[in-house]
Amino acid sequence: AVVSTQSGHYGRGIFVSKDEKFLMWLNEGDHLRIISMEQGGDIPSVFDRLGRGAAAVEKGLQEVTKRDEVYMSHPVLGMITCCPTNIGTGMRGSVHIIIPKLIAKIGFEGIDKVARSMNCQARGSTGEHSEVIDRVDISNWRRLGYPEYNLVEDMIKCVNVISQMEDEIDG
Repeated sequence: AVVSTQSGHYGRGIFVSKDEKFLMWLNEGDHLRIISMEQGGDIPSVFDRLGRGAAAVEKGLQEVTKRDEVYMSHPVLGMITCCPTNIGTGMRGSVHIIIPKLIAKIGFEGIDKVARSMNCQARGSTGEHSEVIDRVDISNWRRLGYPEYNLVEDMIKCVNVISQMEDEIDG
């Protein structure tokens, strides 16, 4: 676990599992960001770990607070978060994909256009607005009004299409 003590950053930090596949980021953007990740393409494993981790965090908060409802939510809007772009499910699923030929052919903007036509978005692989060299981060951009499994399906379909586009380029 790492907790920052720099001026103005008390109570902010990130907790990382021993295998570095499960993380909880506290007080950065949102009060709590739960992250599940791993190398490779085993999305069901990542999603399962995320669900188990989120349930364990919720159970722990229920025990500490003695309340059934520990997260702020609205029956129509879904989860209420500090970051307005995460309202709804609050889930952003993403895959880093290496596509140097497609980047050279249609550019980052072209890839983002394809992604947005499939309810996803493209970002630099080291964060929003980061430089794109040979890989991009493809993630769902919808959060409000859709269950998590639909958002993961959007991401998988988009990554498959973009991967196929890369494979079809000669050279």
